[in-house]
Amino acid sequence: MEIQKYEDIEIFKNNISSLKDTSRDSDSEVPGYMTDSEIQVINFDKVKESYIRKMNLTNTPCSNDALYIGKDKRIFFIEFKNGVMKNQKIYNVYNKIYDSLLIFNDIVGENISFCRKHLYFILVYNEGKNSCEKDSSGKQDSSKAMISKYVHNKAKKKFVRFGLDRFEKIYFKEVFTYTESEFEHVFLSGICGE
Repeated sequence: MEIQKYEDIEIFKNNISSLKDTSRDSDSEVPGYMTDSEIQVINFDKVKESYIRKMNLTNTPCSNDALYIGKDKRIFFIEFKNGVMKNQKIYNVYNKIYDSLLIFNDIVGENISFCRKHLYFILVYNEGKNSCEKDSSGKQDSSKAMISKYVHNKAKKKFVRFGLDRFEKIYFKEVFTYTESEFEHVFLSGICGE
């Protein structure tokens, strides 16, 4: 099946933002941005708001921050998390994935099989706030993520954090977790050519 032209879908066309604007951290006392990129993306938070506007819901679904469609027609959901990735925040990301996929599929008239073949997911996280993880006993384990990342890099495999690898192959073609710096150097300069 051929991927349709998403720029022709009204709800997407009406909710274009810069990647910088979609990365804004409004939860923090001092709002900031996780990227300065001016690449145009679909603001998926605004798409969700438009999508549910007439539904009179008491509970609002969650949504990813951005939807980027590359020149090569690859489709990326992007979620920015500036805070510490603990259980509740990670669970929130999982919910955003589920709700965003359902909304996306309803809008474009596709199914999960389509997503598995054509969609990618990226979580961009704050490296400084997430450099130390706790192990299962609750003790700080600052080297666990670093060692895992090192081993994965040596094996020329990608390292996916926060249990998000569970979504790869079942909902997305691939899943990536990037620090802000990795997002700039790997994704923006490599894939987007910025």
